[in-house]
Amino acid sequence: MDSTDTTSTTYLIANQAYSDAILEIFSEHRFHYNTKKVTLTATNAAVLTDRPHQYEFQLPSDFNTLYSLEHPTQFYKIADYAIEQDKVYLDEPSINIYYTFIPDLAQSAVALPPFLNRLIVMHIAQALSIELSGSESRHEILFQQYVVALRRARVLSARQGAPQSPMDDSTSRILGTQRTYGKIQ
Repeated sequence: MDSTDTTSTTYLIANQAYSDAILEIFSEHRFHYNTKKVTLTATNAAVLTDRPHQYEFQLPSDFNTLYSLEHPTQFYKIADYAIEQDKVYLDEPSINIYYTFIPDLAQSAVALPPFLNRLIVMHIAQALSIELSGSESRHEILFQQYVVALRRARVLSARQGAPQSPMDDSTSRILGTQRTYGKIQ
């Protein structure tokens, strides 16, 4: 392929494989790279009376999938909500929303971690192998390498997350229960 080639069949196949890789990897899998936390406030000032939930929130424009909702000051998880089109409904006037998005790598590919770059390249390679070489055995080998790269990317992304909070009396019911077992309070 030539760098100025934008019309050949090879270019079109490769370009489509790249688009498919980005969509499949980031729409189906959650990594720290494509996860955001945003605090939202209700878009309605008056409480809704025609719905089971009181408040309406506009989801962010880059929203892909919901990871979790939590109260913004007390940090408990919110499980009672409804999502319809680009809005979420619940009974809190303000929320923290954790969600995934599909990144625009034309804008931010520089910040892409190496393990995700390898994952995208492996996805493209296994997708192109049959179309460009006709070899199913090569496709199978590359697909197995892609699966291994996906597993590795999940592990590396999990390791990059925030460490767990240390366990002490305030965070563990087990420690408190063990200490007060057999005592009348």
